[in-house]
Amino acid sequence: MSAHKAMTDRILEQLRCAPECELEELVYSCPEFTWHETLLELVRLNRTGQVELKSNGRGIYNIRLCASGQHDYHTHREVGHDPTRAKRRP
Repeated sequence: MSAHKAMTDRILEQLRCAPECELEELVYSCPEFTWHETLLELVRLNRTGQVELKSNGRGIYNIRLCASGQHDYHTHREVGHDPTRAKRRP
């Protein structure tokens, strides 16, 4: 098994046990990987719609395991579009 697949499997296994948790909890539950490796894999899983990452605005990130088709951002996000920016009027 490749190291990448092992990391993916380990993260998803942890999230199946605790479908919602904070980033730090997940990092501490996977000590075989660095914080950076775990974060990069979570970003990849977020982009594929398998997990959802949300910031509470205080530097704490919550992670949620997504059921198929439930990712809030994945289904409504347009590439290159920032929904937080207001449209400029000419």
